[in-house]
Amino acid sequence: MSEKVGVRRIAHALGLTERRVNQLVTEGVLTAEGKPAKYDFDETIQAYIAFAVENAKGRGAGDAEAEKKKLQADADYKRAKADQEALKLAELEGRMHSAEDVESAVTALVYSVRSMLLAVPGRVAVDAARCKTAQEISALLQAEMSQVLDSLSEYEYDPEVYAQMVRERKGWIAANDEDEESSDT
Repeated sequence: MSEKVGVRRIAHALGLTERRVNQLVTEGVLTAEGKPAKYDFDETIQAYIAFAVENAKGRGAGDAEAEKKKLQADADYKRAKADQEALKLAELEGRMHSAEDVESAVTALVYSVRSMLLAVPGRVAVDAARCKTAQEISALLQAEMSQVLDSLSEYEYDPEVYAQMVRERKGWIAANDEDEESSDT
């Protein structure tokens, strides 16, 4: 039978505070008898060593799991970065357009259609005043609208327009540099 000792001696032997020793008793790791608490020295040391070994095993498994999660997160990050670079390359090659550029091009097209339609009354006003019947005015308006629609039907996608938008948005060239280039040609 080993010696019965107080909390202060156990704490000193284990390199713990007295408070931590009391917590270990509360957690059921160590056992004490009586008031004031007395500990079987050999049994308490062995119980603490067993507890520390179990904790170390659990931490080792936790470390492996944490490392696995870290590697997975790193792989996910690298995959997302590669996907992002692939999207940038597709944009630069003209195989994909940003929503911002598409919105800008569609807005320009809508304003073009708007200006063509708003110009119709001014172009037909004089001719409409010379018409004698509603049928003549209708035919005149129909011909003018057909001309506007024919003009719109000739619209074609121009990849260079989108490439120019990308260069301007990325800051590779300023918008006024392009104006100077087009005035030189």
